[in-house]
Order: sequence, then structure tokens, then C-alpha cells
Amino acid sequence: MREPEIPRGVFATLQRSYGVLSIKGRLLLLAGILFLPCVGLIAYVIASMAQSADDSIRRGLSYAAQTISGAVDAELRRYIVLAEVLAKSPDLSAADLTAFEAEAHRVGVVSGEGWIIVSDADGRLLLNTVATPGKPLGERTPEGRRSQELAFQSGRPSISDIFTGPSSGEWVATVDVPIFKDGKPFRCLSIAMPAANYTRLLAQQQLPADWLVGIIDGQGRYISRIPKNATTTGQPASAGWRANAKVAGVSEFPSIEGDRVINANAHPQLSAWTVGVGIKQAAFAQAISSTVKTATIAATTICGLALLLAAAIGTSIARPLGRIAVRSSIPGEAEPSDPPEVRALNARLAAAAEAQAESARILQDNFRLLAKARDDASRSAEQLKLAAKYGRLGTFIWDGKSGASHWSDEIEELYGLEPGSFPGRYQDWLALVHPEDQAHADRDNKQALVTGELKSEWRVPLPDGSIRWIEARARMLHDEGGSDLQMIGVNIDVTAAKEADRKRELLVHELAHRVKNSLAVVQSLAHQLLPRHDAKVRDFISRLHALATVHTSLAENDWQGADLAALIASQVAPFASAPDQLAVSGPTILVPVELTTQLALVIHEMACNASKYGALTTPSGHIDVSWSRGPDVLLVRWQESGGPPAREPPVVGFGSRLLTRTVRHLQRSFDERGLTCQFELPWLEVSSETSVVAVDAT
Repeated sequence: MREPEIPRGVFATLQRSYGVLSIKGRLLLLAGILFLPCVGLIAYVIASMAQSADDSIRRGLSYAAQTISGAVDAELRRYIVLAEVLAKSPDLSAADLTAFEAEAHRVGVVSGEGWIIVSDADGRLLLNTVATPGKPLGERTPEGRRSQELAFQSGRPSISDIFTGPSSGEWVATVDVPIFKDGKPFRCLSIAMPAANYTRLLAQQQLPADWLVGIIDGQGRYISRIPKNATTTGQPASAGWRANAKVAGVSEFPSIEGDRVINANAHPQLSAWTVGVGIKQAAFAQAISSTVKTATIAATTICGLALLLAAAIGTSIARPLGRIAVRSSIPGEAEPSDPPEVRALNARLAAAAEAQAESARILQDNFRLLAKARDDASRSAEQLKLAAKYGRLGTFIWDGKSGASHWSDEIEELYGLEPGSFPGRYQDWLALVHPEDQAHADRDNKQALVTGELKSEWRVPLPDGSIRWIEARARMLHDEGGSDLQMIGVNIDVTAAKEADRKRELLVHELAHRVKNSLAVVQSLAHQLLPRHDAKVRDFISRLHALATVHTSLAENDWQGADLAALIASQVAPFASAPDQLAVSGPTILVPVELTTQLALVIHEMACNASKYGALTTPSGHIDVSWSRGPDVLLVRWQESGGPPAREPPVVGFGSRLLTRTVRHLQRSFDERGLTCQFELPWLEVSSETSVVAVDAT
């Protein structure tokens, strides 16, 4: 079948039309032709920006949901730790719970909110610290019974769904810790958590005003929601959310108000609850539309300016060329009457001929140097091969056109192969990798085709049954056109390093576990052997708790140090009666491990004194802690206000001795407004300059 031909008349017309165009016109035509793909590219970029904005908002919803889920887990973990500590009390196993009830009331005051419940294995209530004295306690609610039975079955703490407490009349959920006696269920210790706690938790997240955030229990009922609108605690969530509650990630459904929302779910690890963060589709679309509109206006402006600039440049090129009239009869020569541009061109051609002769001479010299370099390269290759053999590494080259790999003898030895036996195909290499590592090894190699860099590691089973760890490093080489020619790299045997890391990590975890157990044993002995109502004993146990808190923070951070703001908040929190009694400000600082314990004890003693004599003795009291970086030192300022007038202690106690021995340049001021204390700590490193402000103690 013959292809259609363009009529000669049409072609001739186009040729004549192009022939009458001036240089300026042709330059403008060229600019227009080049501009058309730019318009398409701009349209594609705007569409990509819209999609990127869509993805960014969805990622933001997912990140916010996961962050709040982590905060919920932290809140639940706080109650679980408190319940597990109480569950170890010997008074809880006694037939008469009077002594335990007194201890439970004391702990209830320390925890700030919530109360203690004790029930037998059948769900009959034995103790409720908020119940009216003398009133029959009855049995646990169905939700509490289910959570209690789950705790007995699993042998671990359980979190209940939300329900109305019979004694308090509040919406609560409980942390249930099973207690076994002679291997059988004996009693259950529970801590009731008011739903209002989680409303405050959501209010602290500082999310955008048009976002919706809520928490529902395992039955799909609201625990808390912001904004509240027409919802109440315990009310079933929308049918769409309940249907998608178990789905992790982003989904779309109508909200309880009837608006279509885009919602991201996250599931706390310690409960069957669901955290959802959503945005109305109308607000979502408006945000994307605003991005597209801004990009369109900017692109249109840039295109207009580019066209004006192209027209100006075309004119500047066409004007001098239009004045040139070349009348040379012999190419390369110019008559005296020729324009200066032509004479200048001939001068440049003569200079180019001289440069060509000089280049030929340089080329000959380069050939001689190349021969010498080839000899040097041969010697270097022998040295490299020797280093690879004794350094436990091998080299490979992957050809992007054929897909074949060429391995050195050393790399075949690393994979347990005989020299020259590797077939060279990608599938043959992947089959040699450990089955559990094949997926990520394949992913990293394919990603290297995009990024141009390969950095990965995997395991290789050897014929003798042992496992070898391989670290791969490689780069993609490109030609001038940008197409991939080959990947060249090395495989290194890092088995010995991996084994050393494993032993080190095992040793660190074992040491952390032993220290934590030792602190727990000391606290238990202090509780059992020392007088409970002695103030010195309480101070001693409080200091043990401070040390345990520091140890836990360091262990969670893999013993790399502790964040200063978090360290201060954790030591002041047990003494603060309200969230806003503590505010901290200063750059984010990672306290070195060797100074963490000393600094924690200093802050603990100051907070303890504030709770006895200073700002924390009254609900209106306030503590401001700020810090700044100096040359090789950290400057710390402790300011109390809103409490009783500060008085210098008549005797030097443990706290004062600790301050004078731990810090330097200590300055304390006792006046009517409260205590002001300033001191310096040496050898602290600032990890970033990000400011931290208004961190609550709880």
C-alpha cells in the first residue's frame, strides 16, 4: 500500500512562503516551534503539581493519624505501667483490701485522673475508689467483663471499649491487669480512664482548623472527636467510618454530618481503638485548586516574558546579519569591500587552521602518553586484583544493553562458586541470594537504575550451610546522550562486621535489662522494708523513680543520649498538678549519656523542693525552664512564680549539696516572687537550633 504524497503545488507554496521570510521572521518561527513543547511541558508540570498536592494532603492525613495513634499509645502505656506496678503490691493478695485501698487512694491522687477498681475472677467488684462508702459495689459492666476475660486469656493487660461507669456516671475505658494465684485467675486490677483525657489529647495536636479528628473504640463508638459538632461520647460513628475502621490508610465516606470526607486511619498498638483524621472533600478540592491556579498564573506570566525576550533576541540577531552582503567569489576569502563581519570570519578561519596544526602535534604527544598510561594501568590492575583477593571483595560489571553481568573470580568465591561458573544472568544472581533477602535486594538493584547509585546488603547461603553477608556498592556509567551503558561495582564480605554488631547489640540490651531489673528490685525492697510514711523514705523512692525514668529514656534512644526538653518534663511531671504548670524553651539539645543521670537528679531535686516549699505547692504556681548555648557550656535558668515567697533553707539538704557538686557558677535568688536559679553544665552538644517552647509537664 502506497503512502499518501503531499501535492507538489502545496509543497511549492510552502517553500515560497518560507523563502520570503526574513532572518528575523525565521528566528521568530523557530522560537514559536520550540515554544510549543514548552507549553505542553508546563501543562504537564501543572497537572503533576495538582497530583503532588493531592498526595501531600493524603500523606499529611496519614502522618497525623499515626502521630495521634502514637500519642494514644503513650497515654495508654502510662496507665498500663501504673496498673502493673500496683498489681505487684502484696496487699492486693490479702483477703482484706483495706491496706491496698489506702495505697490505691494515694496512687489515685498521684495519677491526677482516673481511679482504681479491683474485681474477682467472676467480675464481682471488691474495690472502687470512687464508689460511695457503704454502698454495694455490684458487678462489672459487660464491656469491663469482656476486657477482664481477655486479660485472663492472654495473660497481658487489656484495654476495654468505652462505657458509662456505674459509680462515677462518666464515660470511661479501663486498663485491666490480670492477677493469677497458683496459676489460676484470682483477681483483676483495673484503672478507669475518663474519656475527657483523650479530648484533651486531641486538642493538643494543633491540627488545621478544617481537619476532623476522632477516636472510636472496637465497637465503632466515639471516645472523642474534634470538632465535636453534633457528636457525643459513646455515640456510634458514621456508617462509612465503622465500615472502614479496620482499614489502615486513606478511605472516603460520608461523615456523621453528611459531608463527604477523605479520612486516614491508624490503629494504636495497645488497644482495638481506631484513630481517624479527615478533611471534607470540598476543602480538599479547594486546596488543590488554589495550587493549580497559582501555578497557572505563574506559568502564563513566564511564557509571556519568554516570548517577549525571544522577540527581542531575534531582532538583535537579525539586525546586524541583515547588513552583511557577502560577495566573495572564492569561499574563505574576503574582498576589501566585504563587511567587517566577513573579514573577521576569515581571520578566525586562519586562526582555526593554525590551531588545527597545533592540535595535531598535541595529539601525537597524547598517543605517546596513552601508551605509557596503558602500561601503568596494567600494573595497577595487578595490584587491584591482589587487594581484592585479600580484602574479601570482588568486582562486577553489568552491561545495560545485553543485560549480562561479568564477575571477577573473587566475587564468585564470595558466592561459593567455582571461578568462571557464574552464567551471568540477573535471575541466576537473584537465585543465589537468601530467600528472605531476595525481595529487597531485587528492589534496591532496580532502584539503582533510576538513582544511578547502588548501596545495599544481603545474605548468601554457602554450600557448606553457612551464611555470608554481602555489601554491594555500584554506580551507573552514562554516555554523552544520557543513556545507561553499564553498572560497575563491588561486593564486599561483611560477615565479620555483622557478627560483631550482633554481639554488641545483644550485650547492650542485656546490660539495660539487668540495670532496669536492679532498679525495680531496689524500689520493691524500699516499699516493703522501709517505713511508708517517712518523708525521707518517700524522697528516696522518688529519686529511684527518677533514675528509672532516665534509664528508660536512654534505653528507648539506643543509649545515644536524651532530649533535654523531654528529660526536664519527665522529672517535673510527677510533681505538677496541672499541664500548664511547666513551660520550657530553648534549642533542641541531646544530653550525652554520661551527663544524663546527673542532670536528671538535679532537675528532680529542684522539682521536689518546688512541690514542698515553692511554686508547685499551689495550683496557680508556674515554673519556667529555659536554656541557651554558650562556649562549651549549657546555660540553664529555673524561674518559679505564683507560689509562696522563696526563703533560703536554714540547713543545707541533699538537693543543695547535689547542685553545688554537679553544676558550676550556681546562682540562686530567694525573693517574694519565688526562687530563681541559674547554673552552667559543661560539654553538652547541641544537635539542632530548633526552638522548643511551652512543653507541658504531663
